[in-house]
Amino acid sequence: MATGAKKPAAADTPAPVPAAAAGDARRQTQQQALFEAKHAEVLSEARDVAREFGVDVHAVAFRPDGTAIRHEFLGVGREARLKGLIERTVAKDVSAMGPEEVAAHEQHLQRLRALGVRELQVKAAKAKAAATESSKRSPEQQEVASAPAGSSSSKTRRVE
Repeated sequence: MATGAKKPAAADTPAPVPAAAAGDARRQTQQQALFEAKHAEVLSEARDVAREFGVDVHAVAFRPDGTAIRHEFLGVGREARLKGLIERTVAKDVSAMGPEEVAAHEQHLQRLRALGVRELQVKAAKAKAAATESSKRSPEQQEVASAPAGSSSSKTRRVE
């Protein structure tokens, strides 16, 4: 039986996977699943704290492989912060201030007023742009856009 083929050496054949490696892989998947569950729980709690107390929450989670994930939840929006700043500024007792403090306080109030006017102008411009965009549509497009989903329009027919 001399066919000229050599018998494969022991190094050429793949070694069977040891049970320890299979157990290690299983343990890693279990750790990853546990991490994902706990991570989702921590994120939910952080989000709830940010909403409930109106504070910014920064959460850092460390994965089983040692890397870190950072999450940030903002509890108070920009408008709410600005409103709080305005309320605190307006509520100051001017009668207890000296002339320099009153002048600085008045300048601060003027800056806040200008900021408020700018915000209102931006909102008005956005509303105007949205109104202009909707008026550019043809009446048929407006009718289809305003019709609730699933309702049939007199302009459209179902072909079977």
